[in-house]
Amino acid sequence: MPVRSYSNSNIDVLVHSTASEALATLEPYVLPKREREANIWLPFARKLRKREMSVSSTESINPEPCLTGTFWLSVWSTSAAKERRTLDMVVACTSHHLGNYPIFLYSHHPASRLTPTFLNQRIPILVNRLKELVSCSRVFSVFGPTSLTSAFVCEWTERTGVMPERDPFYAAKFTTCTLKTLTPPRTAMPEGDVMRLAEVADVEAAAVLCKEFADDSEYFPLELPDALKEAEELVRNRQLWVYYMTMSDGTQELASIVACTRTSENVAAITKVYTNLRWLKEAGRQYVVLFVAHDNEPAEKVYNHVGFEGLRGRTAEGVEDWLEIGFSGTERGHW
Repeated sequence: MPVRSYSNSNIDVLVHSTASEALATLEPYVLPKREREANIWLPFARKLRKREMSVSSTESINPEPCLTGTFWLSVWSTSAAKERRTLDMVVACTSHHLGNYPIFLYSHHPASRLTPTFLNQRIPILVNRLKELVSCSRVFSVFGPTSLTSAFVCEWTERTGVMPERDPFYAAKFTTCTLKTLTPPRTAMPEGDVMRLAEVADVEAAAVLCKEFADDSEYFPLELPDALKEAEELVRNRQLWVYYMTMSDGTQELASIVACTRTSENVAAITKVYTNLRWLKEAGRQYVVLFVAHDNEPAEKVYNHVGFEGLRGRTAEGVEDWLEIGFSGTERGHW
């Protein structure tokens, strides 16, 4: 059972110290209606659950969150008689082979429900509990729906004194593409070009593009050895696709990579799309989701053409603004 945590008369915050515990409590509420929105934390929690299930019986699988640094918080509204409760939010504090992830924020409600009154009743309780479990240096950034992130940042700064960075790390639109909205290609792939799932032989070339992709962000750059680790992990997990273009002499060069690293039954997230700058002038599940930065108009144009919804001034259900804000003087991780 999850640990009952800080609460007031009708708001509870529960701590889930293992992925198995978190999923047992939260999946029945999240699936299937909010599977797309929960993509930011659900697939990784499932990956950790598999790891927990493989642990030998002699090892502990119920560690203290403050010792491991991996846990989930869930925020619930309860009725006056405590007879019914509603999931409001989930916070994920997790890490991976390249370091800590940002603090991920998930709202169980659409953005229209996240009013100042709603947030002011819940965010102070949530922040108070998170502050008890992690050091201020661990919260190097938070990423979630814009209104939720903004409310969290204000409260976190007030409680800890840690100031946010001047500019957001990332401001993007969460968008989806389905079989119904997917636009078929208008032209055939050029003769000789190859598009396929990446193989071990692709790792070194893919690592160069992984590094260039990371270096596009001044906040989370990668050294080549770490980029190699990332490429190896993506290839090993069959999560990377490559596009080779044929040069005039008949040789091939890796032009583009696409990574799809967060998947569940009905949703797959594209988490990395990058084309070698040299080729930019020469190149032309039920749900696929991705984030497209507000200031990346070329990418938004391409995704809109492919069939992603709610872009280029259009609106669509479930397409919302998300925001990542960093904090100064913290120990930055990577994602």
